[in-house]
Amino acid sequence: MPRYSNYGPLDNRVVAEGDQGFRAIDSYLESTTLTGGQVETSENFRLEGDTAIVRKGLDFLAGGVTLTYSAGTEQVFASTLFSDAATGNEYLVVATKDKAILWNDSNASGIDIDYPGSEVVATADGATFTQNFDQLILWRGSSKRPLTWDGNTSNDFTVKTASASGAGIACPNSDYGLSFRNRLIIPQPTDSNYTVLMSDLLASDNFTTADSQFRINKGSADYLVGFYPYMEDQLIVFMRNSIHLINNVATTSAANVYEITREYGCVARKSIAASGPQYYFLSDSGVMVMQQGLDPAKGLGVAISKISGEAIPLSRQVQDQFADVNFAAATGATGIVFDNKYYLAVPTGTCSSAANKTKAACTSAGGTWTGATTNTAVFIYDILNGGWTSVDRYPDAFGSLDFAVDDWVICSHGSNPTRRRLFACNTTGWYLMEESATDDSGRKIGEDSGGGTTTTNTAIPAKLKTRSYTFGDMSIKSWHRAQVGVDVTNGDAFTVKLNTTDPDTTNTVHTESASATEDKILRFGLARTRGYSANLEIDVTVGRPEIRHILVEATGVGLNVVKEVA
Repeated sequence: MPRYSNYGPLDNRVVAEGDQGFRAIDSYLESTTLTGGQVETSENFRLEGDTAIVRKGLDFLAGGVTLTYSAGTEQVFASTLFSDAATGNEYLVVATKDKAILWNDSNASGIDIDYPGSEVVATADGATFTQNFDQLILWRGSSKRPLTWDGNTSNDFTVKTASASGAGIACPNSDYGLSFRNRLIIPQPTDSNYTVLMSDLLASDNFTTADSQFRINKGSADYLVGFYPYMEDQLIVFMRNSIHLINNVATTSAANVYEITREYGCVARKSIAASGPQYYFLSDSGVMVMQQGLDPAKGLGVAISKISGEAIPLSRQVQDQFADVNFAAATGATGIVFDNKYYLAVPTGTCSSAANKTKAACTSAGGTWTGATTNTAVFIYDILNGGWTSVDRYPDAFGSLDFAVDDWVICSHGSNPTRRRLFACNTTGWYLMEESATDDSGRKIGEDSGGGTTTTNTAIPAKLKTRSYTFGDMSIKSWHRAQVGVDVTNGDAFTVKLNTTDPDTTNTVHTESASATEDKILRFGLARTRGYSANLEIDVTVGRPEIRHILVEATGVGLNVVKEVA
C-alpha cells in the first residue's frame, strides 16, 4: 500500500510490499510470481507458526561408548530401534565390526552384544536390522548367513539356523526384512531380483514357498526395492519401475498381487515413510506420494483398501533443487516422518567454486560439479504447512569426516519429559537432532571430548531469501527502505542483502550483531538501488534469530498510477 495518504503532483508514490509470515519454499517457479508467505530459499531454517527460525543443532552422543579395540578404527554399519518387550525400554542399536551396541541415555557407555566366533560385519555386507517379535536379526546380504539375538543382554548373537523348523525351507540369506502380520517378510535374492518371501505364522525359521513366495513383475527388467505395511492386511511392494500390492498377508494361500502403477517406482528403500494415509518415497521424478483411494464397492465410512499414486510429485515446489540429487548414488537415500515433518536425506554434490552451491549455477560459472556418494543434504517437508520448508546442510559434509545421514532412528530419550526423539546415524556414530544451539562435530564413536579429540561446536549457517517483490508492476523501480521484524538473542549475528533483478545487483544493506535479547524492528535504507524486482536475503552466521516479517518500499513510474498494492 502507499506509504502516505496524499501526494502532490510532483511526488513519487512510495509503495510497500512484504510478508507477514513464512510458510514454504517455492524455488521451482519464477520468484516474482510467488505469493505471500512463500520464499525462494530456506537453508537450515524452520518455517513454523508463520515465523522463520534457524534450526537447532546436532548433539553427538556416541563418544562415551566403550570399545573393545582402538577408538578411531571403529565404524557403524547399520542402525535401528530395538524395543525390549520384557523391560519396556527402547534402545538405539548399531552394528559395528565385531559386535552390536545397544545404547540409551541410561546406558551411555553402551551394552555390547558380541557376534559369534569369527563372524564380522563389513561395508560390502550392506548390513541392516529387523526386529522380529522379541528377537533382532542382522542381515548381511546374500553371501552371509544372518545373525540373530534373542533380546537377552546376557547372551550374544548366534548364526541363524540353516535348518527349517517345519516342512518348508529355512530362512534364506537376504538383504533386509520386515516383521508384519506375525510373519517375517524378506526379499529372496537367491531366487530372483523380484521375489518376496513370507515366513509361516510365528515361525521365522520356516518358509512354505508354495503359499508364501511371490514373484512380482516376472519377465521384466524391474526389480524389488522394498516393501511397507498397509492397512487391511496388505503389503505395498515398491519395485524400481513399478509399485504393487499384496493382500491377505495373514492368509497367504488366499493372497493376490495387484499392480498399482508402472509410471514410476522407488529409487531407495529407506526413503519410504508413512504419515497417516500418505506414503512418501523417492522416485526418479522426485518425491512421490501413495495414498488411500476410494473403493466404489464400499461406502464412505467403511474401511478403504485401495491405494493410488499421485501424478504430480510432492517435490514440485523444489523440483529444481532435486536436479542436484546424484541419483547414481541415491539408493542409500533415507527418509522418516517425525514431529509432523518428512525428513529426506539425499546425496547432492559440491562445486569446485564454493560460491556456486547448485549444479546449474556451478556449471554456468565454469565450475566442476562432483556428485556426492553419501547423503549430504536433508530436504524437509512440513506436513502441517503443506510445503517444503528447508534444505539442511551439516558441518563437514565434504570434509574429513564426510558427515552424512545413513539412517534415521526414533528412540525414547531424555527426561522432564522422556519422549521419543529423532537421531541421525552414520558411520561415525549417532547424533541427537535439533536439541542444541550449535552443531557438534569432529568426533567418532568411542571418542569422547575428554579422550583426546576436541569437540567442535559449530555455529549453524542459515539463509532465508524472500520472494521477489514487484508490486504488480513491470517497470524499473527505485528501492528505498526495508523493515525486518526479528527476535534476537544476545550474540546473534546476521547480514541482510538486497538482490535486484534487471539490472542484477547484490548489496549488503544491514549488518546485525545483537547485544541483548529482545524483539525489535530493524529499518534501513536500500540506497535507492534500481531494479525491476528485489528480494531480501538474510544470512545468519551466529545464533538462532527468529524472523517475523519483512517489508520493502519503492517508487517508480508505473507505481505512480497504481491505486493500492496489497
